[in-house]
Amino acid sequence: MVCLSEYNYEILLKNTTLKECEKFIMEISENVYLVPGGYKVKELMLMGTASPVGFSGSDIIFQFTKPCFGLFVIKLKNETEEIKRLSNQYKKDKNVKKIK
Repeated sequence: MVCLSEYNYEILLKNTTLKECEKFIMEISENVYLVPGGYKVKELMLMGTASPVGFSGSDIIFQFTKPCFGLFVIKLKNETEEIKRLSNQYKKDKNVKKIK
């Protein structure tokens, strides 16, 4: 199982709601996509029916669910290659909606 500690990350919000996560990600990201649950950012599986994933410069900002701990907004730093990969993947998938 992949662990957050393997990445250069920062917790931006913790113990929050779905609505607060999406609003916060929309506010601080240049581009935001709504992706179905089960998608991965790096090797981290996104849970839920839909999750916002934002890109800001070389950082990825997303909602992360940690069972028994709740919802967090996480920023993975310096992920230019992963942003390129995800952007290409999202453009091809009709189940992904660009919301910003």
